[in-house]
Amino acid sequence: MNTKNKSLIEELRKKVFRNPQSSDTELMELSQFFMAKEYRRNEFLVREGERWNKVFFIHKGILRLFYMDKKGREFNKGFFQEGQFVWPIAPSAQKEDSLFSIAAVEDMELSVCLFDPFCSWLKQHHYWDKFALSEVEAFVEQKFVREHEFLMYSATERYHSFCAQYPGLVKRVPDYHLASYIGISNVSLSRIKNASF
Repeated sequence: MNTKNKSLIEELRKKVFRNPQSSDTELMELSQFFMAKEYRRNEFLVREGERWNKVFFIHKGILRLFYMDKKGREFNKGFFQEGQFVWPIAPSAQKEDSLFSIAAVEDMELSVCLFDPFCSWLKQHHYWDKFALSEVEAFVEQKFVREHEFLMYSATERYHSFCAQYPGLVKRVPDYHLASYIGISNVSLSRIKNASF
């Protein structure tokens, strides 16, 4: 078994099965749904208007979720990095064309599977509720914190909060993507960073 498969299986054990004593047979069975896939920096995984029907597990790299307006301006809504599963959490995202795009921030190595058979297998084996609840709770908590910060924090405070929450991402995500995520211009972010030194 190669390193990527071991990494995938361990994360399935922790985050999907949520049981250190999970059956190796079941783990291997579920892992067979996934295929190795590589994406280059800036390559799209999902485009706005397409159906997002895949589960991504990140071995290497960062991806971003973003909206694009009619003028071509991008608005980043989230970043994901190594060790995370990324899948269409909202029911509308599972059934309808995507309202946003997903793209690689860096060159990426992923394990990818189709969402529907992944979900069906977990439901059949009674793992879906625990997995989905945990993921949804984390998602809602993140959105709650971000909403609070946008309403109550200054741009400088939002930047420092991001640095505190995601120190690894700050060093890897380009400033223009980070500026978009915290709701300011790249020039404003440069001023904040310069004032912080």
